[in-house]
Amino acid sequence: MSYATLTDIEDRYPGELTQAGPTVDGVLDDAAVELAIAAASRAIDLTLRGIGWTVPVAAPAPGWLVDLTVDMALYLATPTAVASQPDFADRRKRYDTALSVLDDIASGKRLPPALAGATVTAGVFFSSQPRQFGRGAL
Repeated sequence: MSYATLTDIEDRYPGELTQAGPTVDGVLDDAAVELAIAAASRAIDLTLRGIGWTVPVAAPAPGWLVDLTVDMALYLATPTAVASQPDFADRRKRYDTALSVLDDIASGKRLPPALAGATVTAGVFFSSQPRQFGRGAL
């Protein structure tokens, strides 16, 4: 499941895809953009699964998840020759920031906002042996 759409990218960054996105004969290649969105969503799923979330996250995706997906997908959809130009350093910075957020979530430095209806599949459990020493025994 993808956490964003082509419309989400256009809403957040109007005209950026048409300015320098994947094209076929001068027309935006929607299929390439969808592949970039799917790749970004998979990366997010790997991070969330690693911390115990049930993925994919049920629709509608929370805003922070859509934002991460859009920032990653916009960069992934940018042709390599274009992405390396200084004019598109902003896309790379947003992509790197999104990856940094995912790394922080994976390492426990940052917790994702609570997801409504999400189920945690892993937990921490403690157990111990009965006391061997105490007031009445050595």
